[in-house]
Amino acid sequence: MKAKANLLWSALTAASLVLAGHAFAAGNSQSDVRTSDMLNSDMDNRMDRLTEEEQSLARQWRLTDSDWEKYKEIMSGPRGVWSPGLDPITALGVHESDPVERRRYATIWMEMEIKRTELELAFEVERMDVSNRLLRGQKVVKNDAWIDQWQAKQASIQNEVMLFVDVNCTEKCERLFDEVAKSSTSGGNRLNVFFSAGATAEEIGKWAQGMGIDPQIVRDRYITLNFDEGQFAQFNIAQAELPEVRVKNLETGRLIETFKRY
Repeated sequence: MKAKANLLWSALTAASLVLAGHAFAAGNSQSDVRTSDMLNSDMDNRMDRLTEEEQSLARQWRLTDSDWEKYKEIMSGPRGVWSPGLDPITALGVHESDPVERRRYATIWMEMEIKRTELELAFEVERMDVSNRLLRGQKVVKNDAWIDQWQAKQASIQNEVMLFVDVNCTEKCERLFDEVAKSSTSGGNRLNVFFSAGATAEEIGKWAQGMGIDPQIVRDRYITLNFDEGQFAQFNIAQAELPEVRVKNLETGRLIETFKRY
């Protein structure tokens, strides 16, 4: 009788342990579901914080939604007062402590800056070409003081330095351009760069960016970037001999010096 009671007790104990195990597993499963739901909900809430316009802006700056969240948080603090209007990439970069992330922001910034400069220079090339064709030397601004200042500036230019290059000439032309630019953009000289036939504005812009030319210098006409409109033939420049430099005295019209390529 006692043996039967022991067997019954053992059976009841085992059954209780099995039920407890099932209950524990079920509890864990429900807890995992609740945790997963909370994480998904938190992620959805974070996504809801960005409007469609903000998500579009993040893509334009080549940033993630998480990056844009951080940018908004940064600009809502002291940085927004110190540097209002600071671009998102710089704001994120200067506040980033993780070297890997900081390098990522720096890479994005540099790639975008290179492209911006190329596009600005390409547009300036097209603008100058259209201006030369439509205005033919006439001034758009009818301002006597401005015209007098412009004419005085032009009168101070004694020599026109002409650099003839191909858009594919990069490393070989860099040393020559630096040397010519230093001697041409100061004093009574002006530097005009002419590109061989077939060059596009985008290619010229990329070349100029590679030479480190500031778009503002081009806009101010200290350096001009030009399509070939007969200058190669006029000065007997052969494609095989590029790059070449010619210096013309504007008062006499004579070619006073010629630099051979490196």
